[in-house]
Amino acid sequence: MHFNAITLASAFLATSSAIETHGGYHYESRFSVDAAPETSDVKDPYETEAAKQAYARLEEQVKATGIAKQCLAEPTGVQPADLYALKDCIAADNKDHFFTLLADDIEESDDFWEKVVQESTTNRTLWVPARVYTKCYFNGDLTALEFAAWTLSPNADKANLNANPEHYYKETVLDITGAQSSQIFEGWGGVLSTFGTKRTNFTVPAFATPVYGTEDTPEAWDIGPSFALPLQRVGAKNLVSGSRQTFGVLHIAVRDFLASEGSTGLAGIEIYSAVWYPPWDQADAADQQEFVKNYLADEAHHMVVEVINLTLQAREDCKTGLCVLPSSS
Repeated sequence: MHFNAITLASAFLATSSAIETHGGYHYESRFSVDAAPETSDVKDPYETEAAKQAYARLEEQVKATGIAKQCLAEPTGVQPADLYALKDCIAADNKDHFFTLLADDIEESDDFWEKVVQESTTNRTLWVPARVYTKCYFNGDLTALEFAAWTLSPNADKANLNANPEHYYKETVLDITGAQSSQIFEGWGGVLSTFGTKRTNFTVPAFATPVYGTEDTPEAWDIGPSFALPLQRVGAKNLVSGSRQTFGVLHIAVRDFLASEGSTGLAGIEIYSAVWYPPWDQADAADQQEFVKNYLADEAHHMVVEVINLTLQAREDCKTGLCVLPSSS
């Protein structure tokens, strides 16, 4: 397993991503604001490898527990579609099955993140990001405002299970004021990093417009004026179990861009997706380097997969009238 992870890490980090085409639309990713766009596909190779790992783990646990055993098939060479069919079947039986099937994984993940937090500075100016900027060339077929509105709808939670191989559960609640909170169960980390996948059950108790230059949201996290503040959100990621420890901060944003700002001659939307993590600066040098270099790269690639899958679903839902835009009254 470690050999495979190291080999894949070298391949992905050397050649990752490009102008890739999915559902008839072009996508382009870069992993920092000053980076050049990637030059070969990210989504398909990463999604396929993550699907193989997730399928193997679920299959193992279904066989061990007998839960949803009617859902197991015998695919020849697991593809993402095979995994998504398995997850759909398990969820149709009971969407809470994933918490039982992967209970040991959740416990192991809690221990990992509590260790990272305990061995890290609390100074968020020193925290480190997993992040990606993804240009989605919809050329008017999906706007930033439409996508933002869609993410607040039940359709976004419905699409989440199959937006990424390591997605297992998401429930978003809007209160009477429109404030948003979510419970999420997902994993990341097993394709590029030798740490393996950390399947984590967490909440985002509140999403808020960022106020930069504060202790909670340092100036260094500011992504500039091209992303309007009303279409940005930040929210702490808190473990569900134990101490309910904050182990990261999610930061998402979306904007429209002009054809002149892209490289395909088309306009579209750009999505910024980031999680800021404690830097594990008190770990030994090898673990700290693996965390910062490969584990965070793993999550950034995970984000590319979910951004592409979710925007394609949002486009379909908006086309059929399932996007509800905020009232202008």
